[in-house]
Amino acid sequence: MPNILKLAALIAVAAIGAFVIRALFIAASAPGVAKPAALVRVRAAADELPDGLLLRDSDLIWKAVPRDQIPAGALLEGSPEASANNDLKGDLLRHAVHAGTPLGLTDVILPSAPGFLAAALKPGMRAISVSIDDVSGNAGLIQPGDFVDVLLTQQIRADAGVDVPPARAVESETVAERVRVLAVGSAFKRPKDDAAASTTNVRTATFEVTPAGAQSITVAAHLGTLSLALRSFATRDKHASDAEDVARAQTPPVWAGDVSRALKAVAPPAATPGRPAAQVRQVMIYRGSKAEPAGGSAQNGASPGGQPLPPLPPGTPAAVPARTANEPATPAGT
Repeated sequence: MPNILKLAALIAVAAIGAFVIRALFIAASAPGVAKPAALVRVRAAADELPDGLLLRDSDLIWKAVPRDQIPAGALLEGSPEASANNDLKGDLLRHAVHAGTPLGLTDVILPSAPGFLAAALKPGMRAISVSIDDVSGNAGLIQPGDFVDVLLTQQIRADAGVDVPPARAVESETVAERVRVLAVGSAFKRPKDDAAASTTNVRTATFEVTPAGAQSITVAAHLGTLSLALRSFATRDKHASDAEDVARAQTPPVWAGDVSRALKAVAPPAATPGRPAAQVRQVMIYRGSKAEPAGGSAQNGASPGGQPLPPLPPGTPAAVPARTANEPATPAGT
């Protein structure tokens, strides 16, 4: 009897072992779930970007891609190249790219490269530098890659005895619109943080303009004070044609009288294009049938402008016709 129990126990252990081995074999032979590939983040274009663009944070994103699919030359997040080159911000894009395209050092021109300024200029454009200060340069908030309007403010002087009314003594106008800033001082790159204002007092700003725009800005710099008005860096502005880059301003000038109600109240109205000057009323002196302007020569039957005389006021006695030389005088009382 004990031998039978031992045999039954061995058979049970063998069956359990066979079942376990079978389960392990099936589990090993079944296809397992593939582990996800390791992802890394690379620098990529945030939008459709044109060639010759000075890159800024809004143009760039960090895109996650599998490590085995990283394009050659892509800039990896946290790599020494990314830190040393400011994550491509401030660099010049060599060619147009589509949204999401990974970018690397071969796709840009570094500001430290020789001829960077000449490479940043579009064909037919010129670079011109003007003097600015903390006020005219928006307190250092304007950086390379921004688009600005150039405003001229000048004081009209009374030369050669010309009387300039107070309402016309100061004038401001836009001399160039949508001008791209290439450099502020000697810096071609934006700060690491867009929100951080520059603490360095720069004295010049370099713009990209047409040859005619360069002449206009040069003359404006001698006429008065130049100020910069920062424009919105909307996506549509990135794709504007070259003809729109330095458009001549179409807005009319603004005078001191247009801003100050006090100057407008005390200044006499002046003739402006499209609005005639105030008409001057002329005083006429009537002597019988003759009329003459005050301080002028007499007119017989016509006004100085050749028009018929206006009717005499009501109650005016009729003029007595002049006597001829042979006509006897009328006795008094007849």
